[in-house]
Amino acid sequence: MTVLDLRSAPLRERHRPVFAALDGLTVGEHLELCDDRELQSLHHLLQAARSGVFEWDRLEAAPGEWRVALRKTSEALGCAACACACGGARAGGC
Repeated sequence: MTVLDLRSAPLRERHRPVFAALDGLTVGEHLELCDDRELQSLHHLLQAARSGVFEWDRLEAAPGEWRVALRKTSEALGCAACACACGGARAGGC
């Protein structure tokens, strides 16, 4: 399982490596995210852009330590590699 530690990434950029890592997984593979803040806004962003593509399982929820596991359940239809630089975060594609 790949572990992606988001704590050192700038806030406005934290979604980009998550989308890239999720899109790089094959169906059934897992990705673990670690952050020092609650990841609910990222969860909503992923649901909007990759609905039906992943399962979200909270592993730890404590002050200063948030961990979740993402499991890819189907192939993405988004645009993670598009030229518009949205990082695949634009719902419905570009």
